[in-house]
Amino acid sequence: MRTERRFFRTGAIAAISLAAIFAAGCAKAKPRTPSGYLQIDINTSPANLDPRVATDAISARIGELVYESLVRIDRDGAFVGDLAEKIERPAPDAIIFHLRHGVRFSDGRPLDARDVLYTYASLLDPKNHSVKRAGLAELAAFDALDRYTIRMITRRPYAAALEMALLGIVPRGTPLAARDAIAAPPGSGPFKVVAFERDEAVTLARNPYYPAPPGALGGIVMKVVPDATVRALELTEGICGFAENDAIQPELIAYLSRQPRLRLIRSNGTTYQYLIFNFRDPRLRDPRVRRAIAYGIDRQAIVAALLRGDARLATGMLAPENWAYNGDVPRYPYDLAKARALLESAGYTRTRPLRLIYKTTPEGRRLAEAIQAMLRRVGVAIEIRTNEFATFYSDLRSGNFDIAASQWVGVADPHQYYLIFDSRMTPQGGGNNRGDYANPEMDRLLEAGDAELDPAARRAIYARVQQIAAADLPYVSLWWIDNVAVIDRRLDGFEPFPNGSLLSLGAARWDSPAASAGAAHP
Repeated sequence: MRTERRFFRTGAIAAISLAAIFAAGCAKAKPRTPSGYLQIDINTSPANLDPRVATDAISARIGELVYESLVRIDRDGAFVGDLAEKIERPAPDAIIFHLRHGVRFSDGRPLDARDVLYTYASLLDPKNHSVKRAGLAELAAFDALDRYTIRMITRRPYAAALEMALLGIVPRGTPLAARDAIAAPPGSGPFKVVAFERDEAVTLARNPYYPAPPGALGGIVMKVVPDATVRALELTEGICGFAENDAIQPELIAYLSRQPRLRLIRSNGTTYQYLIFNFRDPRLRDPRVRRAIAYGIDRQAIVAALLRGDARLATGMLAPENWAYNGDVPRYPYDLAKARALLESAGYTRTRPLRLIYKTTPEGRRLAEAIQAMLRRVGVAIEIRTNEFATFYSDLRSGNFDIAASQWVGVADPHQYYLIFDSRMTPQGGGNNRGDYANPEMDRLLEAGDAELDPAARRAIYARVQQIAAADLPYVSLWWIDNVAVIDRRLDGFEPFPNGSLLSLGAARWDSPAASAGAAHP
């Protein structure tokens, strides 16, 4: 444990040092945000703001403020109407969406069924090569019954059909954005994109055609600030008014919560952190090796030391708030004796270790080092290779890793299990089975779960799916990350979503008199 203690102590010393810097008032950066706008500091730049192309979490967070879709996911994880004011299911393979009247894009153009059909057609066009096309594989037909009524036909009874209705809608005729594009199509959401400087900032202004409450934010500047210390300094100085989750260094949360101008919002989250194995490697196909690694990681210690307690130990991808959650699954509490025995039975010891390459990003390196220190004690030698996110993500999708840690954000429907664990859903097949895991029983259950419309029967199917996933260990479930937001007291009306959504900022108010009167300014 000596190495682990030294590693964890380093973070505590860093927090003390940074607190001293804050107390000395060293942050003197000047605001660059227009009056009436909220600055949000983010740790990495969005990849692409076209909703038909964007797949990264930052792009999705911005996209939900700019684009509306037929349906959206509410705070309870349920599908509710967005552009659709009424949804009907007249047959097991059909859904009817009745659009709201009077909706306009931010450039003034009216939105109707023709825009919806165009958005989906442009995504499905093979020449456009969008990675989101695979998510519409069950779509058999998509047509307009009239100017404000859309009919979706699926290839079979398909329980997860509403997930296909989450695509942000753009005006008809809008070409699909190139992979490295910095322009964003108009949307019908509360904000519009007025500037995108890659690796610098995204500026959103209020959509003049979207109803806004009195005093609502005039706009938002999403500023890219890679350094966690600078993000914290900008919060304390009132330059940044909001930072959430990955943008906040855990050891600084306690300090930030004591600052008079700031307030802290904590809530249970559904973001799922996991460790993935590459089943293409015969060593990792051995279940004894995977179970040994699971037993050899002290997840509770990592949550306490690195996340400052802001996470719940996970039993699987679905959090307890999900309607299909099943906690009656195999579990892997920290157990050095079991881990060593399993590895020794597989032919590895601390003097003859299993050597693995762990891929991560700069933000994930501290977690990698904690896991490296723990697994060294059971006979696994980890070599950490750190790359910026684009390279890491490319390696993950191409299978160029032994083990790696990543997250799933915003999982609402258990159909996600099909995309990550069905043997056909490798990246080459349009899915996210990046470790090339295969189990015929899992395939059968996942395909049955997608076709089952009865909620009780579907829940029973996914209960078994979760048990198999926990036994087979294509992933080691680490934790569900709590949502932690640090907010300037001048911001009123933000309400957290379990999936980390920023959607409530559409109706939030900035610098209201009540908030300003209660804010202390150092």
